[in-house]
Amino acid sequence: MQEDQRTRRAAPQQETSYATEARRPMTPRRFLFAIRPYAPDQGGGSARSTQNLAEALLARGHEVHVVRLVPKDGVADARAAAAAAGLLAPDRPTLHFHPIHNIYGPYDDTVHHGALQKAVWHAIDLHNPAAARDFRALVRAVRPDVVNTSVVDGFSTSIFAAATAEGAKLVHTMRDYYLLCSRSGMFRGGKPCERLCGDCTVHAAVRRRHARHVDLFLANSRFVADEHARYGAFPAGRPVLVQWNINDNPLVNTPRALPDDRIVFGFIGRIAPTKGVENLLDAAIMQRDAGGRDWSLDIAGDGDPAYLAQLRTRYGDDRIRFVGWTKAAPFYDSIDVLICPSTYNEPLPRVIYEGYGFALPTIAAASGGIPEVVEDGVTGLLYRPDDVATFASHMARFRAMPTDEYRRFSAAALAAATPFTADAVISTYEARIDALLSGGLPE
Repeated sequence: MQEDQRTRRAAPQQETSYATEARRPMTPRRFLFAIRPYAPDQGGGSARSTQNLAEALLARGHEVHVVRLVPKDGVADARAAAAAAGLLAPDRPTLHFHPIHNIYGPYDDTVHHGALQKAVWHAIDLHNPAAARDFRALVRAVRPDVVNTSVVDGFSTSIFAAATAEGAKLVHTMRDYYLLCSRSGMFRGGKPCERLCGDCTVHAAVRRRHARHVDLFLANSRFVADEHARYGAFPAGRPVLVQWNINDNPLVNTPRALPDDRIVFGFIGRIAPTKGVENLLDAAIMQRDAGGRDWSLDIAGDGDPAYLAQLRTRYGDDRIRFVGWTKAAPFYDSIDVLICPSTYNEPLPRVIYEGYGFALPTIAAASGGIPEVVEDGVTGLLYRPDDVATFASHMARFRAMPTDEYRRFSAAALAAATPFTADAVISTYEARIDALLSGGLPE
């Protein structure tokens, strides 16, 4: 029943309206962002969102630093790669590289790690004095007004105290469930976790103590904020606000037109069970017996080669194309309906609001923060993550949809892209930081 209510509700607005908030110049400040993954070798949503925020603040006249983790003995290689990608140029945030102080790097899939190794890794990541030492030294050298942490597995939450010990205000942005879950995803056994398991209870308790040092919590969806609040992740009275991410692609000028004879559905992202790709393929196969426009499905992205081979064998159909890694902008421009079928409680998928910038309506699972950005029946169509029949019926609806109805969906999607533009997001972020630094309560 709870899922049905989420499916039907309209997408709420963020606590502070980007569209109506008066912009006023903010006194230039010094920021330090801490995140495990970062460009050029990390193209995931969290890394990209942090990079967009850092670069937009720099464009507003602030001094911006970013520290990221690299493998042991990998600082020189990481610096060379960043230089080759133009990330060390004077017009970019100042980039710092810290070697990971653990027995292997997070998400290092090049070798198999046994249960004992994983247990040791997570034990170190609960409280990592070496990472905290390095981080405090950097904070002492940079002297930031604000430290903004986000994806900190590998650093550990022990860096929270290191930030505030040097007098900086600490903002933590929750882009995953790391404060609650040792694996950051709250997903096990093929479905989202409904409660904290034993090891996560221990991890959450330790991180709750570290979280006492955070001055402001930001979450990229209300769902993420509520999940953390449900398990007591925040100190009493500490502000917790929803902060959208920046879509750095320019918005198209007009809604899209749908051809009368064909429609292209599209998925872009990591191809993995948590992303609901099998549900998508099941729904696509069900289109064989439905009427309407001819259809095709393009699936862009990378994944485990064995899993990809399994999907190709199981869902062989000439209308289903696995196109591999591709640049997002031309992909969005080549499809008519974006699909986001996650079975994992996605905090806030970038693909949806990026697609809105291309006036793309979406079919999406009502999981995690997705219903906050998809207004059912207006910017797209929602379904319960386990309801493949409804999923398939939504695809069939778009196949049979009159062109004027599709254009209304497309126009609404384009309008929904505005809150994610750089100017809108940065104006709200600056206002909140300004309030924090002036001793007020951010809103």
